[in-house]
Amino acid sequence: MSAWPLWSSGLLLVLGVPLLAIVTQRFLRRRWSVLSEGDHNEVAGFLIAVVGVIYAVLLAFVVIVSWEQFSAAGDTVGQEASALRTIERTAAAFPADARARIHADVVAYAHAVIDDEWPAMSRGEPGSPTVGPTLDRLSVDLEALPADSPARTEIVGAEVERFHDLVTARSARLDYVPQGAPAVLWAALVVGAVVTIGFSMVFALRDRFLQTLMTGSIALLIGILLFVAVAIDHPFVGDVAVTPDPLQRVLADF
Repeated sequence: MSAWPLWSSGLLLVLGVPLLAIVTQRFLRRRWSVLSEGDHNEVAGFLIAVVGVIYAVLLAFVVIVSWEQFSAAGDTVGQEASALRTIERTAAAFPADARARIHADVVAYAHAVIDDEWPAMSRGEPGSPTVGPTLDRLSVDLEALPADSPARTEIVGAEVERFHDLVTARSARLDYVPQGAPAVLWAALVVGAVVTIGFSMVFALRDRFLQTLMTGSIALLIGILLFVAVAIDHPFVGDVAVTPDPLQRVLADF
């Protein structure tokens, strides 16, 4: 579902689900008039309460987990940018030629991630082949830093540690690309929505407007929450996605 355009998912879930529920309810009430008499409201009300709670827990779980994953992916990009910025800043303790090489590597890495890797991730692809050689070059240039004093030796160690942080953050970011709710969970959400809305149709109110309002409201709420889950299901794919803004700010700083 995340591969669909966001606007089409919005129309389908936020507008289509309530509309379908209202039309189906009116058809059922006309086809079986007994549904509008309310003789079964005690049983229907109990079932709505049980089914509604179970489905609310499941839907809330999916939305919360999707948001936590989305937020964690954004934090990982921030950590990656922070490690990259620290590598460049700390290189100021070394001679001009070494600083220039580190600076060029940092800029090349940021451009490779923003220009090549981010579009690849937005297509669901796990990274870009242009970033690896840039990391290798940065690693070689960091190892070549002159450790000709105790202070510089300590700084070189700090630079290597920040490089490891950078590699770890990038690896964690790429791990988020294929993640998302499994198909079986989406199937459970769809079935749960049908059952929950269906029981709201069975619970009868003599006032047709109030019955329509109740069913439409339940379907609208479910549709909105499903839309939120769909929109943030994959952190780097779709119109609602984690952006490379932290890395762009690194380039702006330099």
